[in-house]
Amino acid sequence: MRALPGRASRTSLPSSVTRATVKEDQRRRILRATGQLVAERGYHAVTVELIVKHARVSFKTFYGHFSNKEECFVELFETVMAEARERMEVAVERERESGAPWPQQVAAALRALFDVLLSDPLIARASIVDAPTVGPVMIDRYQEAMSGLTPLLREGRKLVPNADDLPPTLEDTLAGGLLWSAYQRLIVGEVDRIETLLPDAVVFILRPYVGEREAARWAKWAEERPAEGEGEEAASAGS
Repeated sequence: MRALPGRASRTSLPSSVTRATVKEDQRRRILRATGQLVAERGYHAVTVELIVKHARVSFKTFYGHFSNKEECFVELFETVMAEARERMEVAVERERESGAPWPQQVAAALRALFDVLLSDPLIARASIVDAPTVGPVMIDRYQEAMSGLTPLLREGRKLVPNADDLPPTLEDTLAGGLLWSAYQRLIVGEVDRIETLLPDAVVFILRPYVGEREAARWAKWAEERPAEGEGEEAASAGS
């Protein structure tokens, strides 16, 4: 599973540093610097000069990895969205293997998504808030990221007696609304309130398929479920 830029760099470098590991560390620092600067200043106020200064690399090193700022930001966005997608897929597969019902699979997926956002709020803000402002190249990728939940959500139609009456674009609308809610919090800097969105997000997504009361039940389940890794940490501490 790929990590958000910078996460791996918090550990010590291997004792045998190679050219490959040095380049990997440089790329990670460039991506992280880009994300932090974009989150703080906005995409259009960030220059390559600022990125190389913040990442502590040379212009030559930057251009050895990326042809321009846009290419760098696109990779950052795709890295964040790839991790979110992978974590959600792992969460859903885990629930399926245990025989969990569809609403629980969705609730687990949403919990995994919010765990990613909370694990690195600055990078999440750059990816969700600023990505749509970059230009045409990012619009398609942003829309694709929003529709990543669509196949899973579409399975919920099996639970609806009159599924044919549901709008054909319902799943895309729900997925888009989910990111829009996160966008609203992040754009005003309410990073610490993102977690409070989780129960509302679960209800918002599940309500059309299972109704308000059942959706609220699964929202409570998602809210009380430990974040990824917390269970393992607690077990390690108790051993």
